[in-house]
Amino acid sequence: MAADLFISTNTADRESTEWLNETFHVGAKRGAADIHFFFENDQLVVKFGIGGRLSLYSSHEPGHFVKYVDDKIRARAQISSADRHSALDGRTYLNYPDRRLDLRLNILPSILGHKIVTRVVDSTSGVTSLDKIEMSPMVRREIDKVLRECSGLFLICGPTGSGKTTTLYAMLAKLHDGKTNIVTLEHPVEKIFPGITQVNISQHITYAAGLRAVLRQAPKVILVGEIRDVETAMIAIEAANTGHLVLASIHANNAAMVYSRLLDFGIDKQKIIDTVRAVISQRLVDRIDPNTTDIQWREASEVEGEWLDAAGVAWEDLKFPVAPPSDDYCGRIPLIEMIRTDSFVAEAIRNNEGEAGILNAANRQPQFETMAQAGIRLATEGKVRLEDAQAVDREVPACPQGKRLGQVLIEFGHASEKDVFNAVVEQGIMRDRGMVRRLGQLLVEKQLCSATDVIKCIGYTEGAPELLNYFVFTGVLAIPKVNQLVDIWRRERQGHSLFDMVLEQNYLTEEQLYESSILAFNGRRKSAHTIQRGSAANESGKFVSAA
Repeated sequence: MAADLFISTNTADRESTEWLNETFHVGAKRGAADIHFFFENDQLVVKFGIGGRLSLYSSHEPGHFVKYVDDKIRARAQISSADRHSALDGRTYLNYPDRRLDLRLNILPSILGHKIVTRVVDSTSGVTSLDKIEMSPMVRREIDKVLRECSGLFLICGPTGSGKTTTLYAMLAKLHDGKTNIVTLEHPVEKIFPGITQVNISQHITYAAGLRAVLRQAPKVILVGEIRDVETAMIAIEAANTGHLVLASIHANNAAMVYSRLLDFGIDKQKIIDTVRAVISQRLVDRIDPNTTDIQWREASEVEGEWLDAAGVAWEDLKFPVAPPSDDYCGRIPLIEMIRTDSFVAEAIRNNEGEAGILNAANRQPQFETMAQAGIRLATEGKVRLEDAQAVDREVPACPQGKRLGQVLIEFGHASEKDVFNAVVEQGIMRDRGMVRRLGQLLVEKQLCSATDVIKCIGYTEGAPELLNYFVFTGVLAIPKVNQLVDIWRRERQGHSLFDMVLEQNYLTEEQLYESSILAFNGRRKSAHTIQRGSAANESGKFVSAA
């Protein structure tokens, strides 16, 4: 492409012009999301914003050079040089032979001068593929399943800089086969995507107006940069309900809150249930340098232990990395919390159970883990620091109620975290091949646990009432009697084993209860509604899940 850069108008400003062109080019090559120009006491300090942190690029003493830099930036973005007392915004671009940079500028007066922050969007850099975004195999499997659907709404939430656009673009790259009509509505378009129709939202085209127009363009896939108002939400729901796959971002603090956000927009519960296929909430944390060879390991402090307890993690035997600081930027890893709108989540929505109910229902799903749990898992793998993961959700993290089978097996010492994680991954692979195995079955088949240990541990989970369905189904137990016992267990004896209560009441013998063949029945949908359901909990361990 033809160069279109800062231009020198005389010999006096040549040095500053060349320096500006070099600075933005270097910043883009280093992956700077923004470039900060501090004009204070007539000096200039320039820092690159990379990975949420500022690193010094250069500094300059007072003189004509500093003044020319300020003037050149303002002139290029058509911002007044005379106004030194107002907060000002502007936009421009730079075309280099190898890349195009779209720049969004903000100028803010300070007590010592002013500061210019330039958001850098390298629109010609390649789109990251899903394969290059680190996520658990279970999350990746569920994302692929949603993207194979013909219609529906796939939502992602997170603050600015949490990687939402990168994830959404990676999904588009997965869908882009040259045969699918894909249209995006963005504010602004952040990367040029050949073969896809991309629309910039502006004062002339709002999200709602643009979305209405797009629907007349016969799209198959639509990306909406942000659902920020009722009108856009309504149109997106209707689009997803009429044969379009809609990907969009929305403001919410966690995945469960997205459903509440849609309800706040006044969208009918049933439409949400029928339309929303999945929700992702994500944050980014700094990656530990993978080339580091001298990582030490430590136990959690008591203060960290309180946070780990709140996150629902048994931490006493866990170790966390102590990595030496690195001046090199090693990238960031997303903490992903993903919820599928399955029958249990749908029931929580219908029953007005709120975010807590949705969270509990999602806890049954194979890919689900809270962002805090995802961060803790990555820390135990030596990929991130525990303190960085904790910084994402420093307050009491949202945590589902009820225990998972894998979690209980780990707590009782019947299985390791690694055993549970690997079994869940294998469970997903087998399901893709058309085979269904429960987590307990797999662990028993691999001789990692005994059937008795698995059944005893199920007694502490929401899988316990479902397993009792076997005895209702075979006529051994009566529904009213079991429902009464389950109700007492949920109200008064959470944290205890439902099966211990069954044995105490002499409803079953140990020989009947611990018969290994009933593991294959556990959770079968044909009788899932025989016994009343409560808050859901899946089979997986602390950091992984299994349906």
